[in-house]
Amino acid sequence: MGKTLIDKLYNTKFAVLNAMDDWVRIVDSHGETIFMNQSLSAAQAKSKELEMYLTNNMPLNITDSDEAIRDTTVIEEKLISNRYYSIKASPVYIEDEYIGIVEVFRDITRETNMKIDLFDANRNMLNDIRFVRKVQSSILPKNRTYGNLDLVGIYEPSANVSGDLYDIIKLDENRYAFYIADVMGHGVKASILTMFIKVTISSIFDKHPDYTVAEALKKLRDKFQALEIESSQYFTAWLGIFDFKTNSLSYSNAGHNCPPMIYRKEVDNCEYLHVSGRMISNIIEPDVYSEVKICLKEDDKILFFTDGAVEIKNRDNREYGIERLREVFCEYRDIYKIYDDINEYGLGDQVDDITLAMISYKENTNAIK
Repeated sequence: MGKTLIDKLYNTKFAVLNAMDDWVRIVDSHGETIFMNQSLSAAQAKSKELEMYLTNNMPLNITDSDEAIRDTTVIEEKLISNRYYSIKASPVYIEDEYIGIVEVFRDITRETNMKIDLFDANRNMLNDIRFVRKVQSSILPKNRTYGNLDLVGIYEPSANVSGDLYDIIKLDENRYAFYIADVMGHGVKASILTMFIKVTISSIFDKHPDYTVAEALKKLRDKFQALEIESSQYFTAWLGIFDFKTNSLSYSNAGHNCPPMIYRKEVDNCEYLHVSGRMISNIIEPDVYSEVKICLKEDDKILFFTDGAVEIKNRDNREYGIERLREVFCEYRDIYKIYDDINEYGLGDQVDDITLAMISYKENTNAIK
């Protein structure tokens, strides 16, 4: 049978197979190559490694009785003579008799090298992103007491890095500034802008510790516009200054559409710390920032958050919502229980950054009235 088949193959020109750049060979049931097209034959003549591969490698390990593999094609990738090949092999039957295997080699070196380069680039980029995330996490304030303020925060970026930021800055022995900011977008670009915000606000208060919150936001906007960023970019920020001498909080808002919430223990009530103001952008006209001042009492608690906390959706595609957040905050006054409720509502499927921070105030009984 083998000789008869060989005769038939050599008497056939197989113009289609010989015109192919892909390599094609047929191996009989004993592992002997009984046909190869011109491309493979020419390559074999130039490469001892290819010749050894063709001699020593049987593409399919089957016997005459392997009916289950009759209509099967096996695909594998091999490195031969420093080039990558995708090799497809299928059994050949004449009527019910297994006579051998047809094997097609396609050179995929270019595609494989591109995949390798892409993998290396992605791995390097991922390492860079992880580094940025580590740096970004490290610049957030620690959960501890700052003067009369007990601060606890939760920071959960949706991807590897975030556009959310909060910070607390000591102005003097009796005053601390606190802000929360949300940069448009996600990823490295947004995270770099959060670092700009942190450095700039710290610099503003370092040079001008007596600035009001409105003056500080205006200065922040001026510094941002001085960057002359060509593409549209913006961020929102809420800024407050706690004064222990007067047990007060002065605050202003630059477009932050997530107004902080204050729980007043004395009256067992929650309310929003609303104040209007435009976001900080390189395309939106300047604004004059309004300022509000309120008094604080012992154990008043303020919850700060970004829109990722209230825009998370459940399986019915309904948002968590700001009112639910207010209700949960008023009920528990515990940031970890609040975060658990948000996470359970969204079934753990986080799309946006989630940032929460809560300040508990300790009243200064000797404060100036």
